[in-house]
Amino acid sequence: MHTIVSLIVSLYLWVLPGPTVTETDITQTVGVSLRSGDASRLSARFARTIELVIDAENVEFSAVQATHAELILRSFFRKYPPQSFQFVYRGASDHLRYSTGTYKTDGQTFSVYVLMRQTSNHTYVINALHFRKESSVVSR
Repeated sequence: MHTIVSLIVSLYLWVLPGPTVTETDITQTVGVSLRSGDASRLSARFARTIELVIDAENVEFSAVQATHAELILRSFFRKYPPQSFQFVYRGASDHLRYSTGTYKTDGQTFSVYVLMRQTSNHTYVINALHFRKESSVVSR
């Protein structure tokens, strides 16, 4: 009897919905890519077109092809190589994941916003990526 109960509990826990590998994987990919300045790795998770905003470079596309977005990010990472990236907030709603973080480069800090949507095959792709330069406050 104990074996049957254990089997039922094990099966129940195995089938319980939880964060899928793809949810964890895309968040990890975003973090690692931004910490290392790896535009190729990051763009591999882009939707076909994404919203891309990089205010320091006057880049503001509501829909840009993933391949073009990758080239823009390569240029950004060359000009502003990462010193660190840290997630500040991660959230979720139905079929969406969103994150904000802080991207630090030599003497400058950017707020980063990433929006990820679940596709019909249950994987997540990046639909929006924003880099907003934080203004530095000078003390007198």
